[in-house]
Amino acid sequence: MNMRSALRLIPLMAIGAAAAFLLAGPLTSLYKTHAVAGRPQPSASGTIDPHASPTSCPASLPMPKTATTVTPPTVPALPFTVWVNEPLGAKVRAGASSSTAQLGILSQGTQATADQRAPDASGNVWYHVKQASLAGWVRSDLVVSTALHAASGVGWSLMLPQGYQVGPSSDPSLTTIAKSGDDLPFLILQTTSSDTLTVQLPAQLRADMAPVADHTTAVQVWSYTPLSEQVSRVALNTCKVTSAWARPDQGWPFMSSVYIHTKGRNYQFSFFTADPNSPVVKQVLDSIALS
Repeated sequence: MNMRSALRLIPLMAIGAAAAFLLAGPLTSLYKTHAVAGRPQPSASGTIDPHASPTSCPASLPMPKTATTVTPPTVPALPFTVWVNEPLGAKVRAGASSSTAQLGILSQGTQATADQRAPDASGNVWYHVKQASLAGWVRSDLVVSTALHAASGVGWSLMLPQGYQVGPSSDPSLTTIAKSGDDLPFLILQTTSSDTLTVQLPAQLRADMAPVADHTTAVQVWSYTPLSEQVSRVALNTCKVTSAWARPDQGWPFMSSVYIHTKGRNYQFSFFTADPNSPVVKQVLDSIALS
């Protein structure tokens, strides 16, 4: 090959090298794409939870076909500690009867020790209690065997069991009370001095599903009677309460609503529990004082 021919080949070689360089990029990318796409992915576990909450939002579980199982409270063995739950206090009597002499009165929240138990002629159960220098008999429905602490707001006060706390709020007309460890509030308490009150429901509920009525009970709160306690089942939003299926209420808690109209205010108590006849709801209602 002479010098002239060699010089003619140089441009051709440069063009070929450039073409090879340009093709290398797409081919490399193509290889990487297929390599990633064809790589085996980790397989899912063979254990599948049959109760797993739905993944679509919002979602709710089907209404339970069987009644919610609730363990009844047990009567503690004597002696045991009691706390006065009655807002007007518990009268201490000389005997296990309201006809015996009054020895004194224990104010709401007072702690005492019960060391005897006896029924009266009407079937009411009485406890013999000791508190400091005072000893006598009190009706059992005026005291509870769980530790209590007071909570209050605009125009109301009540007693809460241990483990129930008032949540922070910038609105004095709205109070939220929750049980420690529960995703759903135990009580939403609303007050207003106007003629109308719009019921506030927790954000954990399905706003688009109407409550399903369960039953209605006549109750007394403070000096207001008769009042109606309306109990319904409400659906949890499983996208906000992901463990809804594992709750004792099976994702459908009971809402107990009590509306009270007084001379100066209106009150709305909305309780949320796993029990349609919750003893804790009754205990709190029995402790309420209104102004």
